[in-house]
Amino acid sequence: MVDREEKRIAREKNAREQYDQWKDVSQAHWNHWRAWGSWFSWGSPVGLGLFFVLVAIAVAILIAITKL
Repeated sequence: MVDREEKRIAREKNAREQYDQWKDVSQAHWNHWRAWGSWFSWGSPVGLGLFFVLVAIAVAILIAITKL
């Protein structure tokens, strides 16, 4: 019975250590993207949508110029 309890405690300790490592990495490396402006970054649907809209406008202008 003691062996099971020790294994359970070891599993919980390991899970907590993994969570702490993940939390440290996420705080150190994933929060910096907001500093660039989350609405206009590549990870934002708005920023990606603006990119495609601008590409479409550029293509339309090029087509209009070449037809003249």
